[in-house]
Amino acid sequence: MAGKTFVGNNEDWWNANTRIWFEKGKTANYGSMYIGYDDLFPQGGMNEKGLVFDWLITEKVKSRRKSKKPQFEHIFEKEIMKTCQNVDEVYNFLKKYDLSSISKLMIFFVDKAGNYLVVESDTMIKGNKDTYLVSNFCPSRTPDLDEVELPFYQKGRKLISAKVDTSLSYLSSLSDSLHQEREDNAAGTLYTTIYDLNEGTINLFFYHDYNYSIKFKLKENLLKKDTVLAIPTMFPKNEKGQDQLMKFTKVKDFINLLKITDLAKDSVTLAAYIKNNRIEALLGFLEMDIFHVGFDYLTKKRINYAINVLKINEKFSPHRWYNYNGLGTAYLLNKEYELALMYYTKSLQYNPENKYGIKQIKKINRKLRN
Repeated sequence: MAGKTFVGNNEDWWNANTRIWFEKGKTANYGSMYIGYDDLFPQGGMNEKGLVFDWLITEKVKSRRKSKKPQFEHIFEKEIMKTCQNVDEVYNFLKKYDLSSISKLMIFFVDKAGNYLVVESDTMIKGNKDTYLVSNFCPSRTPDLDEVELPFYQKGRKLISAKVDTSLSYLSSLSDSLHQEREDNAAGTLYTTIYDLNEGTINLFFYHDYNYSIKFKLKENLLKKDTVLAIPTMFPKNEKGQDQLMKFTKVKDFINLLKITDLAKDSVTLAAYIKNNRIEALLGFLEMDIFHVGFDYLTKKRINYAINVLKINEKFSPHRWYNYNGLGTAYLLNKEYELALMYYTKSLQYNPENKYGIKQIKKINRKLRN
């Protein structure tokens, strides 16, 4: 629009421990800015040629095509940013690979000419509409955008259809209309980026506060040494964001304590710790970390510890079949056969193809009949 190309992104998640970093190009490679979490896996970014990308989560889909090409790997987005300057070059890079590895994801690329590329698990879509809004669904599998059941997406579509301009105030208002948050302040839009691809600038907002942003000029930052910046430290006055980060940090500390102390020994003490530290709202987001702690206790035959830990997930993340499988195994080892049967049966409610659970149920029923 008016010879300018802008790209905005809202990062919706629960880990506010976010980062923005700059990596110089080496030899013939382009330098880039990346943004993501403290593991420094790029969730999005822009290179010095004005190419932008971002990952989006979608529902898991089965690839509609079989391919003998080599598998796409998640490290390739950095290779793309180092070597590609427009959407056509990205397309030529990716067409050499089988994309089925991103069956629960989608990648979105835009270049400074306003061309975009949507990369799904079995197809790539090129376009150059003046306005284009993409969200957590696969466009190739969505013939009618009016049927997309994402209220924030439909709200954004209405705003775009009513008015479009390239001012920062409009672009931040659009981002605001699309942002997510929860009443318990456990998760939501952690950061927002608005890229000016022609100027090579990034406006960064933290934790869905659209009244204040920090502007980065890519070229200036690439003249300095490679730098990693913690996003929350740049926004100390954002109280909601700092509170959410504190909750996240407390949950990570809690999981570490489960591993290295006897906190899991007593269920009453465990429940009191969770309540006193106000971490209930985030426990459901870290259910896999909690499950691994419980399973580790299970393998070490510390059965009561395992049960107490896995029951955290039963309360705060009650739809995970493997957690019930773990509880079934724990009670079976404890020779509490009725409880073991109950939990294995419950695991089948969420995963009817759980062959191990089916086998264990038959084994327990034989034991109970004898």
